[in-house]
Amino acid sequence: MLARRQRLIVLALTSLLATASVGVAGGTGKPDSPGKSADAPGQNKLKKPKKDRGEVAADRYEPAGGCYVLRSAETGKYVGRAGDAFRADAARETAAPFTFQAFDLGKYLLYGSARDFLAVEGGPADGVPVTQAARYAIGYADGTGDENLEPVRDPVTGAIRTGAGAADALTAPARAALSSKRIVAAKAPSAKAEWVLADAGKGEFALRLPVDDGEPENPGAVDPAIAGTLTAAKDASLSVEPGARDDKAHRFTLELAQGCAAYPEIETNVTGAPYAADTAFEETRGYFDGHLHMMAFEFIGGRSRCGRPWHPYGVPYALVDCPDHEPGGRGAVLEAALSGTDPVAGHDTTGWPEFTYWPKYDSLTHEQVYYKWLERAWLGGVRMFTNLLVDNNVLCELYPYKKNSCNEMDGVFLQAQRLQELERYVDAQHGGPGEGWFRIVRDPFEARRVVNEGKLAVVMGIEVSVPFDCGEHLEVPHCTEADIKGWVDKVHDLGVVQMELTNKFDNALTGVTGDSALQGPVVNAGNKYETGHNWKLTTCEDGHEHDKLQMNVADGHAGHHPPDEIGRDAIFAGILETFGETGAAPVYAHGPHCNLIGLSGLGRYALDQLMAKGMVFDPDHMSAKARAEAMAYVGDYPGLISSHSWADDSTYRRILENGGVVTPHAGRTTSFVDKWRKLRGYASAYDWSYGLGFGSDVNGFSTQGAPRNPPAGQEVQYPFPALGGVQVDKQRSGVKVWDFNKTGLDHYGLYPDWVEDARIVAGADGDALVAELTRGAEAYLQMWERAAGVRAQTCLTNAELAELDEGMSPRDVLYAVGQPVARQDATFTYCGPAGTVTVTFDEDGELTSVG
Repeated sequence: MLARRQRLIVLALTSLLATASVGVAGGTGKPDSPGKSADAPGQNKLKKPKKDRGEVAADRYEPAGGCYVLRSAETGKYVGRAGDAFRADAARETAAPFTFQAFDLGKYLLYGSARDFLAVEGGPADGVPVTQAARYAIGYADGTGDENLEPVRDPVTGAIRTGAGAADALTAPARAALSSKRIVAAKAPSAKAEWVLADAGKGEFALRLPVDDGEPENPGAVDPAIAGTLTAAKDASLSVEPGARDDKAHRFTLELAQGCAAYPEIETNVTGAPYAADTAFEETRGYFDGHLHMMAFEFIGGRSRCGRPWHPYGVPYALVDCPDHEPGGRGAVLEAALSGTDPVAGHDTTGWPEFTYWPKYDSLTHEQVYYKWLERAWLGGVRMFTNLLVDNNVLCELYPYKKNSCNEMDGVFLQAQRLQELERYVDAQHGGPGEGWFRIVRDPFEARRVVNEGKLAVVMGIEVSVPFDCGEHLEVPHCTEADIKGWVDKVHDLGVVQMELTNKFDNALTGVTGDSALQGPVVNAGNKYETGHNWKLTTCEDGHEHDKLQMNVADGHAGHHPPDEIGRDAIFAGILETFGETGAAPVYAHGPHCNLIGLSGLGRYALDQLMAKGMVFDPDHMSAKARAEAMAYVGDYPGLISSHSWADDSTYRRILENGGVVTPHAGRTTSFVDKWRKLRGYASAYDWSYGLGFGSDVNGFSTQGAPRNPPAGQEVQYPFPALGGVQVDKQRSGVKVWDFNKTGLDHYGLYPDWVEDARIVAGADGDALVAELTRGAEAYLQMWERAAGVRAQTCLTNAELAELDEGMSPRDVLYAVGQPVARQDATFTYCGPAGTVTVTFDEDGELTSVG
């Protein structure tokens, strides 16, 4: 090893010049968790996509989305239709083709050419236990005891589900009743149509009905309990026999076929292969969203928002309106309050496939990030986003419909579980564990590899009003330092990377900046409900950044606020005003206003814990006083972000000075371009390579970009090119086609269109804007590396070069000598004692030369 190192030193040390330190300041202390550890096997190599389907399915994951016929090992014949049932006596040319629609890893609905499902015969009480997927399908009639939301109509069959009994009817197991049940064509998916594909050897499979034991299974594992196995008798009849079986009568071959019906799903309308890099460790390309709430369907008790980002049975079950919006939208009290619709006239509640009313850029109660819309955004250039796990206990307690705990940290863990379930679901659609494009990441090295594979890196963050259960009442804290340390350990172990210290209300860690305009007095009342006191606002001292202006002020400046703030976070005020007792806010002195509550000692301790873990701190929503104190307290710590324009200019400058990232609220493209130009001027004062993200704040909080109604010649022209040369056409969901010029940003899948519109708005600067957005993921990754203990760019000394050794991984090199000036293909470029130094890696990501 010493000889190898000496060879490298001879190549690298071309002079004995003393090192002159250049570059930028950054964090120098390593956190207690990442460290210089060995890379996981294959971490430095790009994962190659799976091969095309074979004529016969090779494993239990390959059939996902494919068209197959089933050949029985017992009869040697194929499964074909026999009236309303199926038999195993068909010839190849008359066999029934099935689309294998994955609802979980290795688990399928067999969707027939007549748009029906291969299922076991019988009514709900035939002994098939309810499964997780079936429970999702039951939806609001889920046995929670809440009868106020009926009726619930099945989106496929139109049948009315009735209360908790809809769940209870499926739960009583009587496995013996499965014996000799015919296999029939069912009109809708259910537990009786869910099939686990189990490898039976020699290219054959058993098809089994699973039992839900209430616990998520390990990825790829076959359920330990099985209700029954599909059986072909010698007389060619099909039935289900109880238990897990794999003898000849229970084995089938899956052969690739044609003639299948397409399972209903939303289109992406992006053509071309998604951009991917040549190595796992080079510079990334792609857009970064620093603030998205994909799992917000579970917040505020889990029933304030309509639809969900995915469903095991697909889009007909995921994108449906809330039961309390019926009939005809006239029960949608919250939607009417937020969007200004007429509560008497109501709204069209049809979701899939017409989408007559929703999703809509200013409708905050309907799902806007269905996973296929997210897939379109990924294909069109989004390569990383932070999913903020979010909740608010006050709104949950006040909102009359709920099924989840109102504790905010409970909401954090539930939404993290849902995020993992979605990752698993996407894997199921794409060929097995780890094969999907949606990847939850825990460190910057894993995230870089995912982005360079051309996939979507998902970072977890937290945005709640009472983080770590650290509330206060009349300024008496509800937590201790020990509590905070325990919670930081828990969320870090969960995979949380990014943290805000508050959202809407003061807590034991920090004061809050509040809300302005009409929302101010209402949210202020919520603060009193939570803490026992209103916001403690006074007139700011001259020259200080300030908090949000209030309506009832002596100098009459209440209604003055930037246009882009209209509708921001309106769902909070909407619920408080509609269902709470808002009361009267204090009459404050003249503005500008500042919250007297700043960063507490417990808040400083929380920051210590976050920095020790190398986590990313977001000061958004903190009071102006607390933000200033926090920025002073963190020193030169680089792990900083302002994710959605809830801070101030001095904070943005300080974040950029430290090497952090600012992602302005997206909103209208016109206002975003203005923010970009201002931030670009700030960033030019520092030596960081500038990359820009955006903070969408999508899913229940703020309105999105309204249609710009551009003049002729200034429209988005479809199709248009996006990242890597893919072509983006108008998005189709069912029968609805979206044109960004006419609709604005109604759902997340239109973010590639939003980027194109921003390029047009920026005029001569449009290409520069897109170039900086394309470096958004890279900017975050480099900041995250520095937070994790990697030194910022400096010129290397001879002694530092001597630390490099053959076989080192890119991660080892980063921890040894810091970040390079450039990362291109398999080479890191550094400033060295006599000029440029290149560090080259082989195809396995092992250092081979320094020169």
